[in-house]
Amino acid sequence: MPFIDEWLVPTLSTLVPDDQIAKLRRDSDGASSVWESVVDRRMATNDQVLQALATRFRIPIADLTQIDHRITEAVPEQVARKFNIVPLRSTDSYLEIATANPFDIDAEKTLAFVTGREVRLQLGPPERIREKLEELYRPEDMVSKLVAGVTSEHMASALVEDQDQYTPSAEAASQRPIIKLVDTMIGDGITSRASDIHVEPAEGGLVVRYRIDGVLRQVMKMPRSAGLPLVSRIKIMSGMDIADRLRPQDGRCRVSMNGSPVDLRVSTLPASHGEKVVIRILNTKSTVLSLDALGLQEDDRAIMKKLLLHKEGIILVTGPTGSGKTTTLYASLRQVQSEGVNIVTVEDPVEYRLGANIVQVQTNEKAGLTFASALRSILRQDPDVVLIGEIRDKETAQIAVQASLTGHLVLSTLHTNDAPSAIARLLELGVAPYLLNATLNGVMAQRLVRTLCPHCKQTVELNRAEDQSAWDALVAPWKSKHPAKLYKPVGCLECRMTGFMGRVGIYETLMFSTQLKSMVSAGADLVALREQAFKEGMKPLRISGAMKVGAGLTTIDEVLKVAPPVRDSVR
Repeated sequence: MPFIDEWLVPTLSTLVPDDQIAKLRRDSDGASSVWESVVDRRMATNDQVLQALATRFRIPIADLTQIDHRITEAVPEQVARKFNIVPLRSTDSYLEIATANPFDIDAEKTLAFVTGREVRLQLGPPERIREKLEELYRPEDMVSKLVAGVTSEHMASALVEDQDQYTPSAEAASQRPIIKLVDTMIGDGITSRASDIHVEPAEGGLVVRYRIDGVLRQVMKMPRSAGLPLVSRIKIMSGMDIADRLRPQDGRCRVSMNGSPVDLRVSTLPASHGEKVVIRILNTKSTVLSLDALGLQEDDRAIMKKLLLHKEGIILVTGPTGSGKTTTLYASLRQVQSEGVNIVTVEDPVEYRLGANIVQVQTNEKAGLTFASALRSILRQDPDVVLIGEIRDKETAQIAVQASLTGHLVLSTLHTNDAPSAIARLLELGVAPYLLNATLNGVMAQRLVRTLCPHCKQTVELNRAEDQSAWDALVAPWKSKHPAKLYKPVGCLECRMTGFMGRVGIYETLMFSTQLKSMVSAGADLVALREQAFKEGMKPLRISGAMKVGAGLTTIDEVLKVAPPVRDSVR
């Protein structure tokens, strides 16, 4: 009887004796694969078969470990399964696939018709292709297989309807498949450049999402039988109480990734379907800690360095959560750090360990160590520079002012929309105008925008009316010339088909000038303060973003998403 892959026999004859192939043919039922039969009976290995095919037909061998899971959107599951192929990567012009039969003309024609792309073939073993198909199109089934080592008793417990009655044991959370699942999830998150990993309870299971470049993307769904012990395993790693599922908890742990330590900050929150877990990845190696590498424009960088030359006063960095304020503060500390400078920080939490000559204090409200109480103690430690994680109440603001008045340089953050609003916020917190004028040196507002992937970004035609309209909306009411080139995101394997890779800051830097101080003393409102700041040369966030757009680093839409409009001012 012939094999279903009869075309392969001449090539296999260089690896397997003819009598062995004849014996396999006699056993064939007409639906057998000679490739799989040879490998199953250990007459040859998959690698040997692949190498022989690649040499004879000059077809490359596929790397099945490098597959972007989002490519499933381009190739329907039924087509991939029908022809037993795995899509590897896709561009606007071609689709690369792994196949065990490079001479299947029907498969090539169908894929070209369905995707509208040229099909490029690579070789892969049939069994590995089937495994990859399950991983791509049925990830929840793969998770179920991964946790197949969990005991039957545990599986039965997962069926209890009132899940509050079910508490996974430490033994269940220490099962080898669960450990492997957690390690794989964290490792994949780190290599994917994720800043956070979200494990969220859902109806009937758990969903895992990564926040990459500020955007959440779902990467995995798993059954509840795997999800509950997975959460318990994470809690064990970070030193939490796995029996307490009714209260929020916080913890920390350190993992090793390719020999490099990576700190994780873990938070749990009880929800209706179970516990939500967020793992913050604190990868010091991927964090920029120098002012020159933050993406500041030349004039903003010069202003910030000038502010840091002061021996006393307050410097503020403002913006919403996740806008990179802590990284800017740490970079500022690096600027003033030296053996002769005593630097102390008080933070909640301490995100990165800054090393020698910088003492970092973690607040602990349960123990009575608040920002205010820690600051009182720090001021008795003879500091030169004090970093306060956040000024969030009247007491902390007043102590910061007192510290700056007594000869200390104070760096801190506030939550405001722009730089001039920080002045109004401090006045609202009860800082007297004369004290504010005596202590505040300057304010930097910032946001983070996604940067275009350098491997796949494409030039946009500039004659479209919508491009000019979008540019005018970005720079209004400023008058700024349209750049010579604009770029758009495309998507490739390097950026996981998103079109973006990494983030860069846009900034608004305010020097607290004599004129502004006079206006504060006179009781001027925020509109007047902002207008004066613009007159003195402060560039708003959107103009900083427009410069990044003109440099080809990002897009207009990305800047418009994060930068507030320039309000109450005309330029």
